[in-house]
Amino acid sequence: MEKSPAQDAGSVSRFECIASVTGGRRAKIAFYRHVAPVTLNAVLRSLPLSSRVSLQPGMVCLFADLKVGVEKPRTSFARGDAAFLPSAGLICIFLSDARSDRPLNPLGKVEEGMTTFDGLRQGEVVSLSVGPSSTP
Repeated sequence: MEKSPAQDAGSVSRFECIASVTGGRRAKIAFYRHVAPVTLNAVLRSLPLSSRVSLQPGMVCLFADLKVGVEKPRTSFARGDAAFLPSAGLICIFLSDARSDRPLNPLGKVEEGMTTFDGLRQGEVVSLSVGPSSTP
C-alpha cells in the first residue's frame, strides 16, 4: 500500500478534506484524529458528503447523517474551527469566535479558503471529500 504525503511526513492523525461549493469555490479543512477519534472516524466514513447549508449566528452548518455521542466536548471556538454537534448531527464551521450553549466535538480547522464559508447563502450545497494528500 502506498503512503500518502501526510503519512510520509509522519502524520497519522491529520486528514485533509476539501469543501467544494458551486461556482468553483473551495476550501481546505484539516481534521485531526487525536481531538475526537470516534467522531472523526465516523465523519471520514461518511465522505464524500453533500449537504445543504444551514446558516446559524456565527457558523455554517452542514447536515450529516451521523450518530455519534459527545466526545472531548468544547463550548468555545475560534474563527475557522470545525466541530461536530452530536445533538443535531451537524458539521459546523465557525465564522467568528463563539461560545456555544451545547457541547460540540472538535474536528479541526479551515486552513485555506475561509472566504468560501463567509460567502455562503442558506440552502447552497457544499460537498466534502477527502483531500488528495489524505487517505482515511
